[in-house]
Amino acid sequence: MRLDIATIQRLYGIVSVLLQYPDEEWRRRLSDLREEAEELADAEDRETITDFLDLAERTEEREWQDRYVRTFDFGKKSNLYATYSEHGEDRERGTALLSLKRLYQEAGFELETTELPDYLPLMLEFASAAPWGAAVGALSGVKPAIGSIHNELAGTNSPYAPPVGLLLRLVPDRPAEPEPAEASMGGGQR
Repeated sequence: MRLDIATIQRLYGIVSVLLQYPDEEWRRRLSDLREEAEELADAEDRETITDFLDLAERTEEREWQDRYVRTFDFGKKSNLYATYSEHGEDRERGTALLSLKRLYQEAGFELETTELPDYLPLMLEFASAAPWGAAVGALSGVKPAIGSIHNELAGTNSPYAPPVGLLLRLVPDRPAEPEPAEASMGGGQR
């Protein structure tokens, strides 16, 4: 099923919450997320979200928090900082973080958090509310990182793999770089 932009952005918002630290506030939001998920027209997307919610609600709070920490805080390949897999702690990561921060500001999104701008739940929160072009600009550039996170989660049979897999299906590919003109490559007349 082909989804409209409003539905995609709604799903970005839902997955943003699912990927946040599961504190008491997070648990209180699960019933609202279930209501949103049940309104989704696409059965596969609805099932992905509701299956995750079912498991989260059945699992004791401390156990779910421990799972979250083991999955995202201690896993270098599964951490939720989208520029980390490409740049690690290199200087280029700082440039990527500044670019994201600028993109957020240009779209009128005020960062009211201590999280870095490449924190995936923050990026998804932005993408759920930003103009579509800015949302695509933020997420399409980190789609390979989302794919790496998904592969790591799927390889460990993590309950977070299906929502990240859903996200991977929703994020558009990065637009192809335009081919340089032949003359600019030195192939013109001599």
